[in-house]
Amino acid sequence: MAIYHLSTKPVSRSSGRTATASIAYRAGIAIKDERTGKEHDYTRRSGVVFTQLHTPNNLQIDRAELWNLAETTEKRSNSRTAREIVVSLPYEVTGQDRSELVNKFAKELADKYGVAVDVAIHTPDEEGDDRNHHAHIMLTTRKLERLESGKIALTSKSQLEMSGTQLFKHDLPSAKDELKAIRKQWADLTNDHMKELNIPITIDHRSHKDRGLDQLPTQKLGWEASAMERNDIATDKGDYNRMVKEYNQTLSKIAVIDKSLNDLTEQREQSNDRARDRIERTIKLTESAAYNTAWAAKRAGQVNERVNDSQQGIEGAERAIDASAGAINQANRRIAEHQRQLEAQAETEQAKPKTAKEFVERLSQEQRQKVKEISSKTISQYTADINSKAVELYEKATPPNRRAKPLFAHYAYSDMKEVQPYKSLAQREIHEKDPSRYKDYANAIEVTNAMQDMERREGYQRQAERIREPSQDKGRDR
Repeated sequence: MAIYHLSTKPVSRSSGRTATASIAYRAGIAIKDERTGKEHDYTRRSGVVFTQLHTPNNLQIDRAELWNLAETTEKRSNSRTAREIVVSLPYEVTGQDRSELVNKFAKELADKYGVAVDVAIHTPDEEGDDRNHHAHIMLTTRKLERLESGKIALTSKSQLEMSGTQLFKHDLPSAKDELKAIRKQWADLTNDHMKELNIPITIDHRSHKDRGLDQLPTQKLGWEASAMERNDIATDKGDYNRMVKEYNQTLSKIAVIDKSLNDLTEQREQSNDRARDRIERTIKLTESAAYNTAWAAKRAGQVNERVNDSQQGIEGAERAIDASAGAINQANRRIAEHQRQLEAQAETEQAKPKTAKEFVERLSQEQRQKVKEISSKTISQYTADINSKAVELYEKATPPNRRAKPLFAHYAYSDMKEVQPYKSLAQREIHEKDPSRYKDYANAIEVTNAMQDMERREGYQRQAERIREPSQDKGRDR
């Protein structure tokens, strides 16, 4: 089943990230960062199956030129140079279908916000969920426009990067509302795409809470279902409760995974900060030792080694985050499947018998016999418990020398009239300890009466059929 996932995060210098390095890693290409002079080469990376750059008004610009422009346009040390959106893609369709879907989404983003949008589709990790097809979508933080001089440049900040004050000033939706709109846009596009392909699957952009996917309560089984479950007879309510428990466990797993994802993201940011500090310190040491060529060369090697180690650490954190996101997708798929089952279960509940008569009439002969045994046992056990408790109360309240004696051996102690007044007290005490006991007893009585009534009706019907049958003894008829 296709599942919904869309997340967004900025590419910020304060976290040690650059737009050039990010797109090189996601697109599996080599880019030289003109601002820092560093070469980012990921041409040997596997798993990238499709890339496509989209621009507003179909402006022509090279990928390397675009993202270097994004870096050089920003002057502050903590600037955001790009924004990344990650979406899950339906695994039920072909690679071409996935590419068409993402391209349509990217083109709409480019036209709506006036930004460049770079797409990279990745296949599932070899060790992860083989259904985890996903796309990394990189957006410029500024609008891409052609100036009067004919030059293509990144100009003003896009709507997605505006502050709350700026959004209010221009009468634009808040950042939170705009993100909700983007999430809905992706869901609508995906659903329309699946409909065009005649695939009866939809996704929902709403949160679990908005969709009512909180922890669900189980249903009270009742005496019939409880007794049948104890005798290894599966019931609708029992199946429903087992499904709900699994559903709730899945929700709990998602909460754990979400926390893990947030922790990994935070760890990555901290790791990036530490790596950046180490690199800057090493570079300064190298520059200060430039007078010693040999030593400087050695330190330069150490710098490169530390840079590579740091980069590997960042890439490892990225892979861990992708794996967590894949786990969330897998858990979400289970939730979606459970939700479908729960909806089907609800429809079944609507069709269930509302009276004991309806319940009995729907039973097979084998089921009828089992229910009769269970009902009889329930009634007998309830009566025995009441009688036993009544006798106990009677004996506590009556001295031995004043207790009545049975007149006959077969005359049960609990049947004596002296014990009868204590039955109501016994009933009350038992019901206080277990309020459902009387309900179970009453239901058993009701079902037993309905079954007896049905057996009488069936007996009358059989008798009537025998009377209507022509006599086989023709001589006797004469």
